Amino acid sequence: MSYFSNRNFNLVYVHAALQAFASYGGEAFAFVYLLKAGVPAPLVLLAIGAMFGSRMIFRQLVLPLVRRVGLRRALIVAILAEAATYPILSQITGTGWLLFVYLALWAFSSSLYWTTYHSYVALMGDNHARGKQTSAIEMIGMGILAPAVTGLLLTAFSPIVAFGTVALAMALSTVPVLLGPDVAVEHQAEMPREARVAARTILFADGLRSGSFHFTWLIALFLTLGSNYAAFGGAMALSGLVGAVGGLFLGRAIDLGRGLGAVQIGFAALGVAAVARLFGWPVPILAVAANAAAALAWPLYATAFNARVYNLARQSPCPLRFHIVAEGGWDLGTCLSCLAGAALLYLGFDFHLPLAIGVLACGLGYLTIARTFRISPQPAQ
Repeated sequence: MSYFSNRNFNLVYVHAALQAFASYGGEAFAFVYLLKAGVPAPLVLLAIGAMFGSRMIFRQLVLPLVRRVGLRRALIVAILAEAATYPILSQITGTGWLLFVYLALWAFSSSLYWTTYHSYVALMGDNHARGKQTSAIEMIGMGILAPAVTGLLLTAFSPIVAFGTVALAMALSTVPVLLGPDVAVEHQAEMPREARVAARTILFADGLRSGSFHFTWLIALFLTLGSNYAAFGGAMALSGLVGAVGGLFLGRAIDLGRGLGAVQIGFAALGVAAVARLFGWPVPILAVAANAAAALAWPLYATAFNARVYNLARQSPCPLRFHIVAEGGWDLGTCLSCLAGAALLYLGFDFHLPLAIGVLACGLGYLTIARTFRISPQPAQ
């Protein structure tokens, strides 16, 4: 099957492109913008950790909402709520009440968005072409222009212009979802214990990685580059260009039944990138190089990881319930990783120890997902 033979899934690609602009042009700048607004780095990480902790509460609303309005409509509500966070972000000037409003709305919208989005992708895609479809999403979602554009807009204009542009892109991503079909969700389905444990542990380990490898790294990189929006945006754009096609070569291997090998390659590449970030963060040129190396590794990792998770979700009694459990594990891991990083920075340590968490989490993540190939009766997908 070609990358674009599933017409309904082609709409997912369009949504992914617009969402990537919002993610790389908005979310990537959200917390460094807080640094510029005068919020100290440990407090920024503490806020991120608290936000992910509160997502575990908000996620309990997902299933009742989907039952009431359907998966596609719930996804649209989440997208519009995500878009609404960016104008609020643009008005934050410190640790006042707007910061708490922003974090609360982002916690709600992101918990609803990622649970419904991953469920929608799992149901819309094809298991026998999962690798190629996932790799195409990763290529589309690398975000080459978005960080450069946002960095320049934040440098030349007011924050409302930059984040308003991001909000518009996010809101427009509802169009392909509106044009696509709705997909049914089981109103009554029991998740086997094995599926729940797999979902929770795999994503918990990935959350530990994300809190360090993603959120802590963005703060470290921004500070290393002199808190300069244009330099930060340029570094992110360069990494997007380097990594744009990395996962396409891995997707076919997954679809040919070599999923475990793809996972091994992906985790090895990401582990090397995590080590490069650990040692390269204090020196600007090394930090930019490490960021580019991570972008090259990311599609290899994300294609193998997400393809496996989507297939496990599709094989479960209900992909939505699978992702509710999985995303809860991810939130817990990310929360703990960010809180640990905040505590270490507050105690006077530099970024070496917080970034080391990501290196260790890569090893744990590989062990948890590799186990599913040993216990699954399915061929490696």
